[in-house]
Amino acid sequence: MALKHAHLDFHTLNPQQRAAVEHDGAPLLVLAGAGSGKTRVITYRIARLLLDGIPGERILGVTFTNKAAKEMRERMSELAGSRARDVQLSTFQRLGLSILKEDYEVVGLRRGFAIYDTSDQTSLLREMMRRLSVADRRLDASKVLDRVLAAKRQRLEEVPIDWGDDYEFAAHELYPRYREQMRAYNAVDFDDLILGAVDVLREPSRALKWSNRFQHILVDEYQDTSPDQLELLRDLAGDGHNLSVVGDDDQSIYARRGAVADNILAFTRQFAAAKEIVLDQNYRSTNNILRAANAVIANNAVRKMKNLWSASGDGDAIEVVACPGADEEAEFVAGTIQRLVYQGQSYQDFAILYRSNNQGRLLEETLALERIPYRVVGGQSLFDRKDVRDALAYLSFINNPTDEVSLRRVINLPPRGIGPKTLQRITEYAESSRVSLWSALRRVDRIDGLETRAHASVGNFVALIEGHADGLRARTTSGLAERVQHLFDALGLREHILESDDTAKVLGRRLENFDQVLHALRRFEQQAGSSGGLESFLRNTALARDSETEEESDVSKVTLITLHSAKGLEFPCVFLVGMEEDLLPHRRAVEEASDLGEERRLCYVGITRAQQRLWLTYASRRVRYGKGEPRNPSRFLDELPEGEGVIRTAANADGDGEEAEAAADAFFERMRSQLGIDPRESSDEPTS
Repeated sequence: MALKHAHLDFHTLNPQQRAAVEHDGAPLLVLAGAGSGKTRVITYRIARLLLDGIPGERILGVTFTNKAAKEMRERMSELAGSRARDVQLSTFQRLGLSILKEDYEVVGLRRGFAIYDTSDQTSLLREMMRRLSVADRRLDASKVLDRVLAAKRQRLEEVPIDWGDDYEFAAHELYPRYREQMRAYNAVDFDDLILGAVDVLREPSRALKWSNRFQHILVDEYQDTSPDQLELLRDLAGDGHNLSVVGDDDQSIYARRGAVADNILAFTRQFAAAKEIVLDQNYRSTNNILRAANAVIANNAVRKMKNLWSASGDGDAIEVVACPGADEEAEFVAGTIQRLVYQGQSYQDFAILYRSNNQGRLLEETLALERIPYRVVGGQSLFDRKDVRDALAYLSFINNPTDEVSLRRVINLPPRGIGPKTLQRITEYAESSRVSLWSALRRVDRIDGLETRAHASVGNFVALIEGHADGLRARTTSGLAERVQHLFDALGLREHILESDDTAKVLGRRLENFDQVLHALRRFEQQAGSSGGLESFLRNTALARDSETEEESDVSKVTLITLHSAKGLEFPCVFLVGMEEDLLPHRRAVEEASDLGEERRLCYVGITRAQQRLWLTYASRRVRYGKGEPRNPSRFLDELPEGEGVIRTAANADGDGEEAEAAADAFFERMRSQLGIDPRESSDEPTS
């Protein structure tokens, strides 16, 4: 093997990693603890298969984000060169889409089906609530949607009803209508991509076609799979003989998305003669951090045994910091960051982790007051911004005229005289005539009760859309951006933004966001080749929304991030704040008396993001609903190991004056030696 793969440097792998890379002949489960090099293992394994002569198109690699798939391809290319180009790397959603694109008719779809994201689904449900009596209850449509989707994932015929729960009652009433409307709009959501693909593979001939396509299947982050994703994999992999999965049950934290830790825990029972390899050598953190993580996660009763260790030494002790209140907690974090930056750290070395988004607000305010640059990870994606979604809604509706959600979004944008009363009359006509809303618009001359001006406005809108539709529906990518540009010019979308009353700064940001749609189209045109057209662009955009991130500037910034969003990341210095009962573990998990295993796994994930330094902070009081409330330290703090590796202290809001002064002196001394200046000797007034 060593001679055969001479240019794969197996000496960089530890014994367990190498065993996983070289394994053949049975299903493989690689239990990869945090920071143990799982991505390295899966990319080396794919490279080894390629160098063994397995054609790239016969290898399927599945992960959960486009970003992870991109990073995996880059690493594979470094190891296996041009052979890596043909490997099929995909997210689960893209895999499901690939199956539905070929076999859509099996599940009752038509060509050109639309993909609805959460915003589209919520808009659809909100419109349905408006038409029905549940609208009077003023319910949160997103919470109703959660219950609808939970029932759909379980393939229930109806939502189980609790007559004392308005949300369950609403979901019970709306669930069949939601499914009916999605079919009428020729639309699928992200869950349907998986559920529909599973339905396709239930036909023996289709299952044989797709399972024969792949000789090896490798799955990353297996602990995040749902029951439907597992079923999809089993249909593709058959007996699992050439199935390899990599994951960590201790990092299964996405139950709210349908993930179940049981999938990885039961792997060796589900696939006969499966081999299990444990990666427990950590390459990220110090042993003090790892001992704390091991001690906390060991209290989960159902898990695969792993005991992480590092060859990099014990490192600094973990600090558990008690703060009088939330303000003092934020001040402690900001003060510690500022002090360590004076001592030579960079702002980008620091991350502040918390359980719930609303914990970040006070931290943001405090960092801003201290003029500490920061970024909030998990903010609004480019493709979720209003002007971008408006532009994409036009394209989605033109591509799929039955997409009523997109049509309703843009029918009077920019304002063209088709107001709520006109739209309501047209909707009533569409429902009574049993035609789509677009068909009703095209028959506006047959609709009674509309003013002459409304007739003219609708007629002009229909003519404008039909004048561009054929060109945009052409199944070619060549010239797509130019055709879309002509549509946007005819619609006056840019002028509509310019006519707004926004400040110059907001206006500039909105125009930049809008222009990004055309930039994205031009990039797609360059990368996709001549085939595909608008339909492929829209599907790629829909699937990309979950991993779209803003391009960061070169400015060094502190990272603020939730524990759920932090998985997969690492930072030299980490503050895990709000280590209190009702925050971590979260109040909901405690009140519902549900299994606290996932909350403990969240704590474990937070601890193992730290490479060198870790602070665990909690407040003795917090303000809730305008009143101060006493707080109790998290039970997870009691599970930390005793000894020198953990120091328990109390925060001093004023800081240690002598230590801060010494740190400042060291900073100014570096400035004087490197730049020949001392800011304390400058007569200029500080600028903001």
